[in-house]
Order: sequence, then C-alpha cells, then structure tokens
Amino acid sequence: MKTLKILAFTLLASSAVMAQDLRIADVPNNLKEALEKEYPKAIDVEWEKELDNYKVEFEINRQDHEIWYNASAQILKKEQEISETELPKAIRDAIKSSYAGYRVDDVEKIWQNDTVTYEVELEKGQEELHLTFDANAKVLNERKH
Repeated sequence: MKTLKILAFTLLASSAVMAQDLRIADVPNNLKEALEKEYPKAIDVEWEKELDNYKVEFEINRQDHEIWYNASAQILKKEQEISETELPKAIRDAIKSSYAGYRVDDVEKIWQNDTVTYEVELEKGQEELHLTFDANAKVLNERKH
C-alpha cells in the first residue's frame, strides 16, 4: 500500500512538472501579442507551459481552439474544433462507407509541420472509435475506446 501511495504521488508530481497553468501576467508578451494579433476575438483564454513550449486554449464562436507556441512565438501545432459538415467531402464519404452505423461525435482539424489532419471521434452504442485522417481521407490511425 505504501508503494502504491508513493507511485501515485510521483505520477502526480511529474505531471505537474510537465504542464503548468500560467496566470496571464506570467505569459511572455510576445506570445500574448501573437495570439491577440491572429485571434482578436478569442475568449476564455487559458495558458499552460509544457516543458519549453506554451499551449493556449480558447474559444471563438463556441468552437474550441488550442495552439502550441515555442518561446519565440512560432506556432508548432494548432487544433480547432469543427463541425462534421466542415470535414472534407472525401472524409465524410469514407465515414459513411467504412463506418456505417457510427455517429460522428467530435471533430478536430489539426495543423502541424505543414500538414493538415482531421481527428474524428465516432460512437456506436457504447463503442468509441478515434480516427485520424489525412486531407485525402486516408486513415492514418484508428483507436478503439
């Protein structure tokens, strides 16, 4: 039991070191300015520091966004919640033909390393599938939950 408590404490402490919530006053000005310039309508803004990078979460028009910046305010990765209708038609068609009976629950568009991918969460009863598609509807990853 003592070992279990030590392990639980170690995991909690290490996760606190990996990601740290930041007060707006603790966010470097160049990052705040970069966000305000590109997303002036962002609301519910929350910042975290993860190792040497910064992640900001916010909303625009009731859609969630996440952006990872390095300390120089260069964007490393962006995620944006989108609707099913905003998916490329090829992906919507692939879901209809290969995953009949599933319902689209959540969709995110992701930009990283000059590549756009789409993460789609599908549900069918108690079963959940998490799929990652490239822009041409090729499944890059499939996980069941």
